[in-house]
Amino acid sequence: MANSDYLPSKEGDLVPWTENFVTVANANLTTIGLTAPDITALRTKQTDFSVGLNNAIAKQSESKSATDNKNIKKSSLTDNIRMLARQIQAKPGVPDNIKMQLGIKNPNNIPAPPVPNIPMDLTLETIAGGIIRLKWGRNGNTQGTIFNIEASSKPDADFVMMDSTTKTTLDTAFRFNIGTTYYRIKAKRNDQASDPSNVVMV
Repeated sequence: MANSDYLPSKEGDLVPWTENFVTVANANLTTIGLTAPDITALRTKQTDFSVGLNNAIAKQSESKSATDNKNIKKSSLTDNIRMLARQIQAKPGVPDNIKMQLGIKNPNNIPAPPVPNIPMDLTLETIAGGIIRLKWGRNGNTQGTIFNIEASSKPDADFVMMDSTTKTTLDTAFRFNIGTTYYRIKAKRNDQASDPSNVVMV
């Protein structure tokens, strides 16, 4: 609202504020340099606004009532659907294809999320300061897939996770001694992990 330094911020306060303005203005027209037509025009706009405000308040009330009524009917409908769906789910011999046609989701038939793809072409290069850089291919894994970097002191020993990233490159310090550290990558998504990538050694 313009000139909000003195006009009330709440719409409901604007009508009494204008009433006061008109009363004081009428009592001091000559002093403040206004005329009767100025006040008449203002009163007309005040009346128009008051009517519009009251209509809006009434519509809001009607809308809330309609929304509450809609929500009650929706709850009644969904409760009835769930009751019937439970009966259908509990009845032996109902074919899964009919349940699917009905739109009932059978928890036993929800497919497991796809297993992430194996990271490809893992490579390793040494960088100054005892740092190595691991790089690998995403192999179609979506953005947000987590890549777990695993290390071991022997190529056939148990690997332990040493780091993770959503990128396809990682700079890290040597895990074990030079010449005895083996690395591999696994992709993880939706609590499922891929088979490991190829193994590299430093």
